[in-house]
Parts: sequence; C-alpha cells; structure tokens
Amino acid sequence: MKNKMGKSGLKPAMPPKGKEKGGADARGLTRKDGFSKESALRRHQGDSLKPRFGDVGDDDLEEQLEDVEEKLAENPKDRELHIKKYRLLRKLGERGKMRACLQLAAREMKDPFFGVKLAEALEEEGRYQAALEWRRWVIQFDSEDPDSIRRLAGTAVRAGDFQTAEQSYSKLVDLRKDQTDPLGGTFYDEMLGKGFEPGRRRELQRIGLRLLAKALGFQPKSGGLLESAARLSYRVRDLEAARTFYKQAISTNPHHRNIREWKWELLKVYAASGFVEDWRRMNAEFTAELQTHLQDYRGDSRAWTILARQQIQGGEFEKAIETLKSALRADSRNSQALWELGRLYVRMGRSQDAVDYYSEIIYDPNEKRSVRRAIERALADLYFRTGRYRESLEIYQRELESNLAMIAPIYEAVEELETAEELYLRSVVQSPRDARSHLGLAEYWVRREEWHKAIESAKKGLECTYATEDVHSNLAVALATSQMRTDQIESAYQTMEEICQTYPDSIHQVFRKVKILVMLKRREEALALAEEVRSSAEHQTGCAPAESSLWSLLGDCHSLLGNIKAAEEAYSNALKYDFMDSIAVRGLGIVAEKQKDHARALEMYQRFVLLDPLNLATPTIRNRIEELREKVGPQAPETPAPTLEGQGLMENAPMGGGSIADIPDRPVAPPPAPVEEDREGWLGSGDDDDWFEPER
Repeated sequence: MKNKMGKSGLKPAMPPKGKEKGGADARGLTRKDGFSKESALRRHQGDSLKPRFGDVGDDDLEEQLEDVEEKLAENPKDRELHIKKYRLLRKLGERGKMRACLQLAAREMKDPFFGVKLAEALEEEGRYQAALEWRRWVIQFDSEDPDSIRRLAGTAVRAGDFQTAEQSYSKLVDLRKDQTDPLGGTFYDEMLGKGFEPGRRRELQRIGLRLLAKALGFQPKSGGLLESAARLSYRVRDLEAARTFYKQAISTNPHHRNIREWKWELLKVYAASGFVEDWRRMNAEFTAELQTHLQDYRGDSRAWTILARQQIQGGEFEKAIETLKSALRADSRNSQALWELGRLYVRMGRSQDAVDYYSEIIYDPNEKRSVRRAIERALADLYFRTGRYRESLEIYQRELESNLAMIAPIYEAVEELETAEELYLRSVVQSPRDARSHLGLAEYWVRREEWHKAIESAKKGLECTYATEDVHSNLAVALATSQMRTDQIESAYQTMEEICQTYPDSIHQVFRKVKILVMLKRREEALALAEEVRSSAEHQTGCAPAESSLWSLLGDCHSLLGNIKAAEEAYSNALKYDFMDSIAVRGLGIVAEKQKDHARALEMYQRFVLLDPLNLATPTIRNRIEELREKVGPQAPETPAPTLEGQGLMENAPMGGGSIADIPDRPVAPPPAPVEEDREGWLGSGDDDDWFEPER
C-alpha cells in the first residue's frame, strides 16, 4: 500500500510566497475560532495522516525548543524533530514561527503532512486563499486520495473558489459513490455560504443542490444526503422540495436514528408552508407514535425529549413537565431534558420553581461538571432577567475572565457605565474573533447613541469566522440601526436585505425590513411585506400555538397595520405561553397607550424595562415612562433605580396550558391603515419595533 503521507520521490511545486491574492471574505461557514468541525472530527476519530510520537510536555518548553533546534541543525532531514518543533511552537503560541517551521519542513522533507498542518493553521487565521494553495500542493502527492480532495473542496469554498470546490466535490462523489454520505458531514454547513454577499451565496447554494442531486443518483436512499438536501432546500425557501426530501428520507429509512428529528423538521416545513391541516394530522400521528414507542422503550431518552418538545409546542405545559420528569427518570443525565424542564418553568412564570430546580442540579456532586456549568449560567441569566443582579453577578464572577461578556451587561443594567464599558472592551480584546463579544460592544454603543462606534463594532463582528444565527442577525440589526440614525438609510436596507438572504426561512428577519422601507418612502411595498409576514405568522401560530415569538411578531404586524384589538390579542397569547416575553409586554404597553390607558401602559413599560434592560428599545421606553408618570400623576408607582441588590420580578399565577383547539379563530384583518414615518426609531432586537409615535 502506498504511504500517502510519508517520504516521496515526487517534487511538486511549492505554493507561491507572499501575500495571498483575491478570494472572497468567507466569514462564517462551519468553523469556531481555532478549529473546524472537520479537524475536530479527525482528532476524535484518529487522523491516519497524523504521525505517532510522544506528546510534548508542559515543562520547560523554551528549553525543549532550544534542544530540538540544536538537533535539527545536525539532522535537518529528521521528520520527528520537525514535528516536535511544530508542536512546541504551537503550544507556545508562536504562530508565525510555527508557520515558518511547517513551511521549511514541507520544503525539506517533501512531506504533505506538513502542508496539511500549514493549511489548517492558515485557515484558523482566515487566510483561505493561502491555505488553498497549500491544499493544492498536498493533493499532488495523491490526486485520488478522498481525504485530500475533501479538504481541498472545503477550503476552496472558504476561499471563494467555487469552480474548484464543485469540481473537487464532484470528483469526491465519483470516488465515494458506494458510500452513503460521500460529501462528508460538514457539507451542508459549507453550502450555506455565510459571509458571502447574497449573489455569491445563492450561487454556492445552487452548487450544493447540484452536488446533492449527483450524489443521490448513486445513493437515492441515503438518509444523510436526503437530510442535507431537505435542509438546504428549506434554506433557499424551496419548501416543496424540502417537504419531498424529508418525506423520502422518512419512507426509505424507517429505522434511521434521526427519523424522529426528520419528522420534527417536516412538521416545521408544513407550518412554514401554511399546511395547517397536514400539520395537525401529522402532529397527532407523531405524538401517538412517540407515546406508544415509550410504553415499550422507556429508556429512550431522545424519544422522551422529542415528545416533550411536541407537547411544549402545543402549549400542553403540564403534560410536558411530566414527560420531562419521565425522561429524567429514564436517564438522570439527559442534559437536554434537564435544560428543557428549567426553561419550561421559566416560561410558565414559575421562577422560584426554576431557581430551586437549577440549584438542585448545580449542587449535585454526581452531575457532570459540564452540565452543572451550563445550568449555572441558565440560573445566572434567570436572575438577571428577574432583576436579581447581585445573585447573577455572584455566579458569573466564579469564572471572571471567562464571563466578561456576561458581567458587563449587569453593570450596564445598574448604570455603572464606566465599569460596563471597560468590561465590554476587555471582552473584545480577550476574544477578538468571537462575534458575541463584538455584538455586546456594538449594542452597548447603540444604547449610548455612539452610532459610528456601533457601526465599527458591528462590522468587526460580522467579519468574525463564526457566528450563530442569533448573534449574526443581531449584529446586522445593530449595524442597520446605527446606519439609520446616521441617515444611511439605503445602507441600512442593504444590511437587512443581506440578512434576509442569509436566513430566508425566518419571517422575523423579513419583518425587520418594513420600517426601513417606510423611511425610504416605499410605503406600499412596506405594507405589502408586513401583510405577507402577518399571514405567515398566523399560519404558523396555528401549527405552533406556544411559540410566543410568533405571537409577538403577529402583534407587531397588527400594530403596524392599525389592528389594535388583534394586536392586543396576539400579545396576550404570547404571554400566555411565555411569562418572560418582554416583546409582548412592551407591545401591550404600546396598545394601552394608544387606548389612552396611561396607568396600564406605565405598568407594562416598567415591567418591560425590568425584563429586558438592555434591549435596544429600552432607552426610548425609559423616556416614555417618565412622560407617562407625569400624566398618571401622584398615584403613579415609583420606579426604583436598578441596583446590584435588584428590585426583583414577582411571579405571576401559573399559566394555563391550552391546546390548538383552545385558540379562537382570528378575525380577518381590515385593509392596512396609513403608517407614519418615525425617524426617531430603531430596529430593536429584531422582533420588536416602534412603528409609530403613540397618541398623546
């Protein structure tokens, strides 16, 4: 057998030196700072390319390095010494020297192992074009090696060389046509094209669908390929194709371990398509199937968790609590069930139950440390959202340096702005490639009305190599808000248009464009888009009645369109299913103010500020609170200044469960009412917006 990564008589050309040229700024895709999913998988499974040698110890690294360099001077062709030097430099954090070491070793040894490691190092730094040259150098040693081709294809995507990417993936399919998942586990994420401008992203997604079609030609029953095709079709808003692929995956893989997840995703597609009757039929069948299965297989923790998710989505909270408890009896270490049960208590307004429950897990010495730490953060977040800032701070301070981005908001909430600003800035310096740190700072600058600083921070965050959808979207909101406030309205619209292209399956993203369209004097287009979102939100709440964010969005749509009664009903439904939904609370405040119920508006606004003190809307709402206090007069309750001791949020009565049948038919919306332009506004957190000035 050929030793693909050993010494070779081949002498392929070395990649050119100097700065890389061209290549798209492919921020995003699948990498976290420092490694890719692909490299993590290789480390887990054991990379056949990795040589076997002793680990580098932590003691006297500099001394070890000097010793290795002396030996290399005598034996420059010693492969093991080159490898040890590379590992020492990596451990010392000397990235520049590490790259130079790998390049020298590749040149001296003509060994592709060093080229692979150098390409990985360059990708970690976002230098995708240079990494691509090294991938090409490596593949010259064996142009038929599937692993090398797979790496070349992935790097080509990140470098924006879509032609090379498609050719490489196509060849990979030919080589692996007998395998059920020839394109690899990270293919779907790569085809999303995060970080590329919309036209390039659509081009990449079309390539992805072509490659999946080719692979399915060889493996028409592959669950992995069908799932990827369904998910990518859903992303490009081809709901009919997504529906077809999920149904095919389910029918041809009846015993696949992910079949229940596919059914869950198919239900989402039905909801997004407005197929309410199909959703209800399948939902009832799926729920019955899960219940029957669990009678015989009570140890199936995944099935318990999915059943609970079904019940939560349907608003059957008490049943879901019992299901989650059953899941934990079946597997006390079911971390998903642990997490869901705590969140459900919070949604139901049973904050103290949640605190007691979280505390029990945190102080359980038999629980996994990773689970305890995750639950600890959930408890800290709950304390923050209920105004118990001291308790929240005490938890986060247990790991101060790791939690700067969470501690800064606490100091901002209690208006210790100097400390807050210092911590926000420190978190960015500490993690310059973490999009979340940039988001925290960008939103801080928005709340301080430092628009140019907010624009700079948001743009840096959007350039990071990895961001979740929430972080990525909220960075765009902070950027667009700041662009609006500096009269860059067209730029703000373009920012939100790109986010809508990135996440076309989210109607929340689409609704964010409406206000900007109004400001651009494109009123009819804005109203038509708002009506489209309203219709979609109504369909989806018919399928997922407990999805409070959809009810809040529906309330915003009705509010914009002048349907105040329908807006009030939607916001009330949101709170029925999530006691902590600050967007719904704020919406009810706006409705009350429109109805000239100033006392009620004041109550809702004060509760909103407590629930969400750092929402981008909060500064505006604080101003309204002061105006309303004057109108309400002496009977207006005092608004205590927030402190680290916290003012606390009292629990409400337990909330009703409800089901789909409990939701009354909603009235057909009347024709849209005129909407006045509000140049004082903001885009908020995305779901919430200030569409008009309330009547005085």
